[in-house]
Amino acid sequence: MSGIALERIVDIPSAPEPAERSTEVLRREIEVQKEAIAETLNRLDQRVQRAIDWRAQVGDHPYLALGLAVGVGCLFAGIFKSKPSPRERIIEALAEGVEDIADQARNRIGSQFRRPARVGALKAAAAALVTKAATAYLRNKLSRAFKGRHA
Repeated sequence: MSGIALERIVDIPSAPEPAERSTEVLRREIEVQKEAIAETLNRLDQRVQRAIDWRAQVGDHPYLALGLAVGVGCLFAGIFKSKPSPRERIIEALAEGVEDIADQARNRIGSQFRRPARVGALKAAAAALVTKAATAYLRNKLSRAFKGRHA
């Protein structure tokens, strides 16, 4: 039974009975089998070398290699993430405060534009009149003060 299994594994062709074979024939058969085994080992070695060669693997599977590189990079970035310094925490808090104030100002300005146009026009006209009056008043005061110094 083991002889049949061995013939299947090594792929030895059926041979005549050992008594009928000469030593020279046996030596040639052994030499052929050694060459076949050596060739099989050589092919196996080449396949193993290609399997462990990272350049060949990246060439064969570029997207997988890219995904693996990104994953390892994210993992290392998470592991070696530095804690923010007190200065960075203060700057971040100030930035959040400025952002909140900007949001509030944006909301107030946006709500002003949502009002009816008449109210906005009246306010603009009133502001223009007040500005004109304030400018005239200041001009008058400054011209009197200027004349008083040179007189």
